[in-house]
Amino acid sequence: MSLHMVEHRRGFLTRAIPTAVGIHAASFASVSSPVNPLLGNTNTIANAADELVFYSSSSGKQYQYADKKIGAGDPKVVGDPVVIDYIMSTSGASNGVKIYSTTDSGVPYQWVLGDRSTIAGLEQAVAGGDGVPPMLPGGIRRVIIAGNGSATTGSTTETKLGYDAGECVEGRGKGPVPRGETYNKFKNVFCNLQRPEIPELVLDIKLRIATPP
Repeated sequence: MSLHMVEHRRGFLTRAIPTAVGIHAASFASVSSPVNPLLGNTNTIANAADELVFYSSSSGKQYQYADKKIGAGDPKVVGDPVVIDYIMSTSGASNGVKIYSTTDSGVPYQWVLGDRSTIAGLEQAVAGGDGVPPMLPGGIRRVIIAGNGSATTGSTTETKLGYDAGECVEGRGKGPVPRGETYNKFKNVFCNLQRPEIPELVLDIKLRIATPP
């Protein structure tokens, strides 16, 4: 498996998404620090991601990932139930925008891997593929997906990694879709056909060790 390190992206991580970094201040602290639950002190904004090292997928910089914590156990495969906590952000604004957090809502996101209910970029983050290794239970990973990001899944077939604005503006797109009052913010960013370009999607993901009963 060939992985291509692209950059530390310290400038991006501390400039473009300070809100998400602040929320992950405990989880995405320096590599030598203990890893706490996904959401740490929400009042602390620190250079929490300085030591994250980003790699690109085999398809290039349109999909980048960095692991804060490597989990343990068996990776998920198609047909397995998946439960994650995540923070959704975008780098599309000058200071970045936090859109949604499952731990704010108290509702984790869950689906069956491969059931086509979830954007390909999140499935790739969890299950691996296109040069990206799978997450293991308990692992914490950040992925950055370009607005027009896609991956080649066959000899010629390309799969869109993020949201399809044409689909989600009609309410029939893939998840995860934020709940409640944050939905309009999400829709304006990723389901807005008036935008000349879709901003990057930033997901901080913690793969839960066990599926809740």
